[in-house]
Amino acid sequence: MAIGQKTFVFSVQLLRKVVSVFDKRLVESASAELAEEMIPIITKATKFGAIKFFCPGKMPLGRARSLLSKEPETIEWINTFTDNDTFWDIGANVGLYSLYAGLNPSLTILSFEPSPANYYLLSRNIEINKMDDRISAYCLAFNDISGLNTFYMQNTELGGALNSFAESVDCQGKHFTASFKQAMVGFSIDDFIKQFNPPFPNHIKIDVDGIEDKIINGAKNTLPDERLKSLLVELDSGREQYTNSVIKVIENAGLKFHAKKHSPRFDTGPYASIYNYIFVRS
Repeated sequence: MAIGQKTFVFSVQLLRKVVSVFDKRLVESASAELAEEMIPIITKATKFGAIKFFCPGKMPLGRARSLLSKEPETIEWINTFTDNDTFWDIGANVGLYSLYAGLNPSLTILSFEPSPANYYLLSRNIEINKMDDRISAYCLAFNDISGLNTFYMQNTELGGALNSFAESVDCQGKHFTASFKQAMVGFSIDDFIKQFNPPFPNHIKIDVDGIEDKIINGAKNTLPDERLKSLLVELDSGREQYTNSVIKVIENAGLKFHAKKHSPRFDTGPYASIYNYIFVRS
């Protein structure tokens, strides 16, 4: 075979390989798009309107379905917000309560979620509900000091929880072995406000499964501010000394204890001592 013919044959073979790879990638891309289209988007009705949830798995689906029943006290608390308030959702997970609050278009909402998997779902839920004009989501953690540290994850399941920043401790104060460790930036609430001047919170929800005391201690300048109207924090009443110390810091800042509640579904079981504590400005 002549040199020119060999070159032509080689070129044709190379072109076929390139086209084959390109076609394969197109098929893979199309398959990925089809797979996402097949993932259910659940619509949950509320008295203020419907919310859509992107549910790629059992956990996100369960969270979407339990929006109004898992923490009715949190729903009731959000219902007390007034027009033009700013709500900080610390430990937003997939965004259940940020999205519920977002049904009021006058509210400004800052959602904080350090889990990469949950942050993806949080952002996707904001997108499909067209709430990016009122909800700003940040993939970061809060602590008593600012800096780079580690986010310890018990699991990486979409919609999962029971993770912790800076130390591997769960909501009951017990240390756990992380299945995955994620590099993460953390701030104290006071530093975050001082450095970035975000919309100041009128209401703060803290649901972080373990380091509530550190987050509260990192907000000693924020808590006494008269603009902060209320605070909801999840605490373990079984850790009496720990919980009382957190309550003392909050009350010393001028916020009055209002209620301690959880759904009747948690009256028994491993989380029976976990409650949402609500504080209001007197």
